[in-house]
Amino acid sequence: MKRKDGFTLIELIIVLSIILIIAAIVVPSLHITERYALKAAAMELKSDILYTKTKAVKDSKRYWMKIYKDSNLYFITSDAFGPHHKVVYLNEGIEIEEAVFSTDNTIKFTIKGTTGSGGRICLRSKHFRVKITVVPATGRVKIYSIEKIKTNH
Repeated sequence: MKRKDGFTLIELIIVLSIILIIAAIVVPSLHITERYALKAAAMELKSDILYTKTKAVKDSKRYWMKIYKDSNLYFITSDAFGPHHKVVYLNEGIEIEEAVFSTDNTIKFTIKGTTGSGGRICLRSKHFRVKITVVPATGRVKIYSIEKIKTNH
């Protein structure tokens, strides 16, 4: 008996079954890009806090970072009425969930790079949250592990 080119029904069913099993494993982890975007936003925020600290020391001026939770942005400045050195709007899907500092959502650095305004910032996406802390006095910045947000069903 001569075999024609093509696949048998059994071969197609086996291949489709394998594809479906792989898809069932991969689909729950599709939030990888969301986690990456949240981590990137946290890293940028940390970098900007350290930039603010460095500018204060380098320029021998007080610098601060003001966080606006409702507008989902923060800016770096050394003059309350002058131009901002940097304004950052968080990417779509990332929001400032919480900003708690001793000085009205502001991180202030002295000319020595120290701060009296320690606190925390929480960023969130649809499924994840990350906490960033600023230690008073030293201005050390720590990013904690990304947490999955528990949903009530």
